[in-house]
Amino acid sequence: MKTGLLSIGFLFISNVAFADCKAALEERLKDDLNLTYQQFDQTDDAGFRLLEKSGCHTEAAILIKRFITHNNSKESSLTWHLAQMEGLAGNYQHAIFHANKVLDPNEDSSNSKMYWNDFVLGNIAFWSKDEAKLRKHIANIENGQSFKPNQINLNFLNQLLKNFDLSYKQALSED
Repeated sequence: MKTGLLSIGFLFISNVAFADCKAALEERLKDDLNLTYQQFDQTDDAGFRLLEKSGCHTEAAILIKRFITHNNSKESSLTWHLAQMEGLAGNYQHAIFHANKVLDPNEDSSNSKMYWNDFVLGNIAFWSKDEAKLRKHIANIENGQSFKPNQINLNFLNQLLKNFDLSYKQALSED
C-alpha cells in the first residue's frame, strides 16, 4: 500500500513539475524572443538559462529553437546550447543532430589552441554510449590542456567518463 501511495505521490509531483515547466516556457516565450543574443544566451539570469536552472531542459530546448527561428540567428553557441539542453532532457538523437552542426570543419588541432571538435565529439560519444570514442577525444584534449578552455572542457568530459553509465543529466550532477 505504501509503495502505491508513493508512486501516486511521485506521479503527482512529476505532473506538477511538468506543468510548472510548461507555464515557465509560456512566460519566457512572451518576452525572451526579443532579447538580444547576448541577453538570451550569455546572461545567467535571462533567456533559456532561467529554464535550465529550473531543470526544464526540454522547454529550454524549445525556447532556444524558437529564438533561433524568430531571430534568424546564426550563432553556433545557440545551437550548441540547444544540443546540451536536448542531452540534459535525455533526447540524445536530437542532441547529436544539433551538436554535429557546431563542428568546425576548419579546425586544425596542430595550429589551434582550442580543441573544440574533440569536446563536441566527446559529448556525442557519450550520447552514443561509445566509451572508446569518448576516451579518444579526452586524450586529444589532454594535449592542449595548457589552454584554460581546454582544461575546462577536459574536466567536463572526464566527468562524463567517470559517470558513463548514468544519463547525461545525472553524469554532470554527480561529484
